[in-house]
Amino acid sequence: MRKRTGRDYLKLVAFLLLVAAAAYFLLLTPAGAMFRTHEGRKALVGKLDILVQAAGPLGPVVFVLIYSVGILLLPATPFAIAGAVIFGKFHGMLYNLAADTLGASISFYLGRYFLHGVARGFLETRMPWLDRKATEEGFSVIFYLRIFWFPFIVLNYAAGATRIRFRDYLLGTVLGMLPPVFLFTYFVGAMRDVLATYRRPADLLTFDLLVPVLLLVLSFFLPTLLKRLRKGRGLLPPAGEP
Repeated sequence: MRKRTGRDYLKLVAFLLLVAAAAYFLLLTPAGAMFRTHEGRKALVGKLDILVQAAGPLGPVVFVLIYSVGILLLPATPFAIAGAVIFGKFHGMLYNLAADTLGASISFYLGRYFLHGVARGFLETRMPWLDRKATEEGFSVIFYLRIFWFPFIVLNYAAGATRIRFRDYLLGTVLGMLPPVFLFTYFVGAMRDVLATYRRPADLLTFDLLVPVLLLVLSFFLPTLLKRLRKGRGLLPPAGEP
């Protein structure tokens, strides 16, 4: 078992300070209101739209970079809404997925740098089944947790703290996020299109709105179905292990 060092603890303290700074920004500053309130998220979309338009052909690149850096410590939902509103259903889905993947990858390596040293000893002594599962079935672990809508930021950093291989993490992330990113972006983009020509409530009963809502509801049952298909090979620890 690897012995934890003072440097490992210094990295942990530095990471916790970053988390505290992000929490302060999100909860106690006026700028943080862009993530907490409906009006703030609307303002955020407007600001991002201005930046994208000003960048011209490089607008999508600027958006993906801002999105991927922002979600290192901030909620992804406002950025995903912005992608759907600015770029529409299909292009928005591609850019949102690209930004989510890039942000998740950066977070993974930050978690490996800041947390791996301290977490390694804890996992080996307290939760060996989880560390082994991450090593042997990394793709399945990440894929199913993404499908389960597990908190995005938490999973990114927690995965970096384990021994999971990056290629397994990346593939599980892309495939696991594809359904929710597509459904969410498609719905928001479709809502934008409907509201642009909205005249009466019946205008909301369109194929583009009803289908993603139905698929979104069904997606919540997908993890249960997948767990049954796996016949008990889920994330629960083996009998006799803590």
